[in-house]
Amino acid sequence: MSQSHSSQPIPVNTVLGERYKVTGAVTETADGDSILEGKDTVLNRKVSIVVAATAHNDRLIANARTLVTNARSQVQVLDLGNTSGRAYLVTALARPDTLLDTLLVDSSTLAASSESQEALGEEIFGDEDSTAPGSFAATRSSSPQSISATREIPGYSVEAPVVAGSAVAAGAAGQEHADAYYADEVPDYEDYDDYADDDEEKSGGVWAVAIAAILLLVVGVAVVFSSLSGMVKDKGEEQAATPASSSSSTAASSSSATPSSTPSETKKADAKLAGNVTRLVPANPSFMADQDNTLGQMTDGNTSTAWMSYGFATSNFGGATDQVALAFELEEQAPVSQLTIEQQSGTGGAFTVLTNDSASLDGATEVGSGSFSGSTVSVDLDQQKQKDGAKFVIIRFTDAPQLTQPIAGYSYGLRIAEVSVSN
Repeated sequence: MSQSHSSQPIPVNTVLGERYKVTGAVTETADGDSILEGKDTVLNRKVSIVVAATAHNDRLIANARTLVTNARSQVQVLDLGNTSGRAYLVTALARPDTLLDTLLVDSSTLAASSESQEALGEEIFGDEDSTAPGSFAATRSSSPQSISATREIPGYSVEAPVVAGSAVAAGAAGQEHADAYYADEVPDYEDYDDYADDDEEKSGGVWAVAIAAILLLVVGVAVVFSSLSGMVKDKGEEQAATPASSSSSTAASSSSATPSSTPSETKKADAKLAGNVTRLVPANPSFMADQDNTLGQMTDGNTSTAWMSYGFATSNFGGATDQVALAFELEEQAPVSQLTIEQQSGTGGAFTVLTNDSASLDGATEVGSGSFSGSTVSVDLDQQKQKDGAKFVIIRFTDAPQLTQPIAGYSYGLRIAEVSVSN
């Protein structure tokens, strides 16, 4: 039975999940399912939003779960939520017909198709990324060319974007809308030769002026050199006539020109991060290793990018480990007086700051501690404990902050945008 009259449309400018803003409606089916345009307000990018009719909530959720376990799916799933009793799914910007044909079809049909794609992919590419179910959910890479796999462990998880593999045939109406999405203007370079000719003419004039200036300069240098030669000759004759007086004068001049020899203070090196970051989890060295490709985003100077941990159901990292540490290398060994962390949507939690000569917790000295109370947190560090300064500054998280923007539905985790130090 059609549900088009029982499902109310979602107004433009509505913000879903405190993050995804509805910017327009794309299409709506006779059953009440909707495709919307949206914007990820955190990463400032366009997204597609699939909103199911109330009767299709279970279908949308089941299909979304099927897609994130298929590494060769053509839909990149970003988030899943519920608004006013209707399930919604946020994906990377995609064709509306592809979304309808993939996410709102019968769940058993999609599951069978997904299994077939996986089986074919394993025959062609091997089964390198497959693992036993019940381990963990992970994002292997944020690169658009990468393929991600999603697994789950009780207590924690992480968003797992899946990169589209191959295109699907589209209907005429969906094709027109998709063309509007992806149409790019191609510059016209027909007048390039004219521009090149103009540049050559201008270049020739510039070279002529430059050559004339060089000739004038050479002539001027010759005149000055001749004058100086005469002056040197005259002065040499004068010095020969009065050697004692000249020697005395030269000695006095040398004495007055020589500054007193006093030891100068050695300037201390500025505390500046080199950009190399190492993840340290002593209890489980490979824990969250698949997130290491984004560690450098904490020192790239761009607060819109961030390193993100897994999502956890509890602040103690879901019981998977007792601590997670990040070691930041300095360009030069230097004393560090302050550490600043810029993070996204976390409050509470606990961390300590340590310094060491290597990227290791062994032998490290604790010099400060803190907690998250806002997007930017600064911690004053004890310089007396640093001796000759630090080569590595280590942040050891012992308690994860609570997030207003959960990671894959879990309310505890870390989104670190930037880390900096100063002395």
